[in-house]
This record gives sequence, structure tokens and C-alpha cells, in this order.
Amino acid sequence: MRERYPESCHDELSPHLPGRSYASITHRAYLLGVKKSSEYMRDLGAANMQAGAERLGREFWEKPLGSLRHEQTRVLIKLGHPDVWKGLHIHAWELVNGPVPDGHIVAAKDGNRKNVCLDNLCLRTVSEHVVKTCPNYQHLPEELVDVLHLQNEIRKTIKRKRGNEK
Repeated sequence: MRERYPESCHDELSPHLPGRSYASITHRAYLLGVKKSSEYMRDLGAANMQAGAERLGREFWEKPLGSLRHEQTRVLIKLGHPDVWKGLHIHAWELVNGPVPDGHIVAAKDGNRKNVCLDNLCLRTVSEHVVKTCPNYQHLPEELVDVLHLQNEIRKTIKRKRGNEK
């Protein structure tokens, strides 16, 4: 019983222990200090949870790699286990152009991250993205927003130079 109990279910143990109920087998294992292995319990728990979800007509929560999850403003794609999700717009950009550099983000030109067409995606620095999505600039034409952004860059450069002179 010490060798078989950690990895076996009751149906596999009962032929070797005739006339014993499930409760008597588990009580004997408790008295002997034998417990189910963590692998057995993990597999048993996952199987029971999946069966329960399917019985109730719900979708099983553990998705296969490559599955999509739709949220309000974006679409996520599952890239790894246990839960590695990435924006589909970022993943599409990386497949064509390589990894996104530090300090940059992949943004949608029209603001819709669900539209993952490569013509709609662009690479921006975080500061550019903040300026482009600033609520104060939303109503302005894009050319004027670019001018305001350049004006802010000039101001920052002047402040840096003045700070170094002191």
C-alpha cells in the first residue's frame, strides 16, 4: 500500500485490497502516514475542474497556445504557459519588424488596437505616445500636434543645457 497509494486511484487499489471501502483505504493510508503525490493531486484536480466546467456548459479556462482573448479595447494572444498573453497588435509588429526596443511602444495610428493591419501600426516612443494621446491635443490637427511636440522637445533641450551650465 505504501508504494501504490501515492500514484493510484481507488479503482486501481481496490482489486489488491478486497472488501475495503474508499474510506477504509484512505484511513489506513492516513494511519501509515502515506499521502497522495502532488502530481497525482494536480492531475486529479484539473480533471475534476474541467469536467465540472464542461458539465455546466462553460468554456474551460485553460486555453491552448495561439488562442485569442477579446477585451474592450484590444485583442490578446496566448503565447506560453501558464499565462503569457500579449497584445495581438504587438505580436503582429514583432513578427514583421522584430522585438520592440526599450522605451518604445506599438501604437495604432487610428487609435483602434483591435485593427492589427500593419498599415495601421506604428512604433512610437513613450513620450510621443503621451503627446499624441493627450486629451488637450485630441481636437487639434495632427500637423499642429507634431509642432507642439517639437516645441516641447526644444524646451526640454534648453532646460538640459541650462542645467549643465550651472
